[in-house]
Amino acid sequence: MNISVHLHTILQRQTPEGPVGRVDVCLPEGSTVADLLEHLEVALEPDALLLVVNGRMAELQQTLQEGDQVNLMPAISGGAPGAGALALDIL
Repeated sequence: MNISVHLHTILQRQTPEGPVGRVDVCLPEGSTVADLLEHLEVALEPDALLLVVNGRMAELQQTLQEGDQVNLMPAISGGAPGAGALALDIL
């Protein structure tokens, strides 16, 4: 089955022509989101990713279907240490 995968930010593939943010993948019937991550050799841990299938949040065990649109995004976290305390002091 064919799946369209949109790779965001650091997950994009580097090629001589530049970064590639969308790839089409052919997987066996019954494949899951976890199988897709393995196939793509995604280096991030699954809990560090936002997994979206057809516009809805997905779990690793979700079975994919022909023509699914998958978005893989690194989860965002961070901020400067102590920035929250500074903001509260300003208020």
